[in-house]
Amino acid sequence: MLRKLLRALPLALALAAPSVGATDVSMADGVIHFNVPDGWSMIMQSSGETETQVFQVPGSSHADATLSRVTITLKKAADLHAFQVFSGEMRSRATNLKDYVAATPKAPTENVYSAKEGTTKLDYYERYFFANGYAIQLRCARPDGDAKFSATFDKGCTDVANSMPN
Repeated sequence: MLRKLLRALPLALALAAPSVGATDVSMADGVIHFNVPDGWSMIMQSSGETETQVFQVPGSSHADATLSRVTITLKKAADLHAFQVFSGEMRSRATNLKDYVAATPKAPTENVYSAKEGTTKLDYYERYFFANGYAIQLRCARPDGDAKFSATFDKGCTDVANSMPN
């Protein structure tokens, strides 16, 4: 009887485990850690004074998969003033996008807007963090129009934001 229980244990544990996982990502030589949903592919990484990682998010269609992405950008910031300069510069860049239209953010550390990339309208959500001596921007961009995909994408973006150090 005990053997049967022990043989069934791995299957029971696998079934009890959450179906959606997360991948730990580190930046700034391991100083900044956050999680991205499994299935998001890193498509670009840059380092230097400003460090960036871009993740492609699988979409409901080929166009969504091509355009839907989450970008994390960070820069060393000695103090709150340096963080405010960083976030101000990043917000200013957004206003220069084609057909930029501001929306209403829920918090002062957010920037919400829409703009066009080529001929496609994208919804953008940005959130700013100041942690461990770094100014951090989380930028989520996705096409509008597919409610199911949008909900999944937005949940993933929220999960990344919730895993950011603060």
